Amino acid sequence: MKKKKKSDSIVWDENSEDYIARLLPYGSDNSSPVINIPNVAGFKKEGVEKSSKQFNAELVDLQNKIKKFVKSASDTQFVYSSEFKFTPIVGETYHLYKDEKGNFLSLISPQDWNKEHIGSFRLNSDFKWDRI
Repeated sequence: MKKKKKSDSIVWDENSEDYIARLLPYGSDNSSPVINIPNVAGFKKEGVEKSSKQFNAELVDLQNKIKKFVKSASDTQFVYSSEFKFTPIVGETYHLYKDEKGNFLSLISPQDWNKEHIGSFRLNSDFKWDRI
């Protein structure tokens, strides 16, 4: 026997053979309120622009942090690879010089000594050298 097709205004489930209008999350009756889908294109565009600016600002910040990290690591490695015959004290300023034997660290300031001055450094509490 051939099943009679229900009209389009009736919400009928073929599988369960039941009326399912009460289960739908929206109105299915002809007199139900109209469902208006909001135009979210403007919201999406504004969201993309704002998040893009935020991501770019964070990227610039990370790039600056990486540059600072690389400079700090390079300075620290440079000072530790030089010659010194004393134990540096945290917080003190030391001066790096160059002579015919290589680089060496000293307490003597560049104004008091006629050697090729490379830079002045301070040992911080993490035992990293900060260029002054």
